[in-house]
Amino acid sequence: MPVPLVPVKALTEAKGRLAPAVGPLQRRLLAIAMFEDVIAALQAVPGLAAPVVVSPDREVWRRADAMGCRVVEEPPGAGDLNRSLGSAAAAAGNGSALLVVAADLPLASPAGLERVLAAAEAPVVVVPSHDGGGTNVLAWRDPASFAPGFGPDSAARHLAVPGAVRVDEPGLALDVDTAADLELVAGRLDPSSVTARRLRDLAMLPVTGSTEEA
Repeated sequence: MPVPLVPVKALTEAKGRLAPAVGPLQRRLLAIAMFEDVIAALQAVPGLAAPVVVSPDREVWRRADAMGCRVVEEPPGAGDLNRSLGSAAAAAGNGSALLVVAADLPLASPAGLERVLAAAEAPVVVVPSHDGGGTNVLAWRDPASFAPGFGPDSAARHLAVPGAVRVDEPGLALDVDTAADLELVAGRLDPSSVTARRLRDLAMLPVTGSTEEA
């Protein structure tokens, strides 16, 4: 049974590139909302184990626990995503196949995630970010023979693994790092999603208007 890993930064550091268009409290609330939508999408996929959330943030731990996730408590200031994911993979145990999903994918859907899993006969499956450089979703069959290499240009690095497969899934490619990214996803959000509701609550125009018209 594949185990999904969801890394989440400390909320005080989350979505810094949205500034100054989005204030600190709004960024924090938005990061939580997107995280909750990602977890909900994962939990709706048949055959996945309970998500394992990797974070140094106590609020994230509490929310993850409340949503039925397992938690790997990343030491504050660890700053090494690949090492933290290695610890999470070890905690998952049993040599299970692994699936890393970014926490800032508000358009993530069970159907999109199922497309990734359908390709997971390949040793490595990569969903690049919409700018082509990063890796938004990464799946691999054998934790003993592959370790993720997240960081700048990680998509190319992961796709260079022999037998790796690329999956272009728009809902998983659109991560939110900048105000332009946020406006890009806003009109495509499910109005009932946590992210859409949060944008409405925060009256983040013109994003709110785009969401309500969807």
